[in-house]
Order: sequence, then C-alpha cells, then structure tokens
Amino acid sequence: MDLRIVSVIGIVLFFGAGLAFAGPATNKPDPFHGKELAQQLCSNCHLVDSQQQQANADVPSFNEIANQEGQTAGTIMAHIMLPKHPMPTIPLTQSELTDLAVYILSMRKSG
Repeated sequence: MDLRIVSVIGIVLFFGAGLAFAGPATNKPDPFHGKELAQQLCSNCHLVDSQQQQANADVPSFNEIANQEGQTAGTIMAHIMLPKHPMPTIPLTQSELTDLAVYILSMRKSG
C-alpha cells in the first residue's frame, strides 16, 4: 500500500475516534441566544423584551408577533428570511434563525 494512503487513513481514523468521544452534536434551539440576537439585531425597530423602553411605533413587538393566531417558528423564520419593506434582510444561519424564532415564540401568552 502507498505510504500516503496509509497516512491519510491513519489521520481519518485518529480524528474519527476523537469525534466519537466528543459526544453527540445537539441542534437544540437556544432561546437565550435568540434573545441576544434580538437585542443586537432587532431592537432598533421592534420591542424585543419587556425591559426595552423604545422602538418604532409602526412595527409589531415580539410579544405581538408571538401571539398572532396560527404563528409558528416556520412562519417567523420565513418573514425573517424574506422580509417585507421596511424590514432589512438580515443574514443569519439556520441555527440563528431557529434560536430567534424560538425566543419570539417564548413570549406567547398561555391560555
């Protein structure tokens, strides 16, 4: 066997073993990260939490968005990915979109 192939196989096995011991990767949505993103990216226009004092009056608060009838994480993510004027396009990863949507939905009133 060619020495280069043996080296590549050894490297692959070494890193593969390391990944096996690293534990499973989780893609669980993180509403706390979503809140951080909201405060950084959305608070110029939206009221993103109960502590915020000022926002654009013509823009719905995250509380209002969360409590719209039939609201889902998917519809929230779609509105962020394909915004309507005057909302700007905000480049976010899929994970960030999910975190932001879960945070918004966490503001939904129960009952």
